[in-house]
Amino acid sequence: MTTTLDYISKSDLAKSLGISLATINRKLNEIPHCKMGESRQSRVLFSVGKVKDYLESQTYQPRGADE
Repeated sequence: MTTTLDYISKSDLAKSLGISLATINRKLNEIPHCKMGESRQSRVLFSVGKVKDYLESQTYQPRGADE
C-alpha cells in the first residue's frame, strides 16, 4: 500500500494561491508549516489540509453579503 503525504513547498504554495513568495515568507509565522531542520535555510513544507483550514479560518463575510 502506497501512502502519499499532501505536503507542498513554499514556491508551490505561492503559485497555487497566486501570491508572491515574499508574501508567504512574511506570513510564515501565521501559516501552519513544518520546518525540516533548525538552520535559516532549512526546507519548509506545508500540509495542504492545514493550509486549507487556516485559509477558511481567515475568511470573513462582508456586511450585507447575506442579504
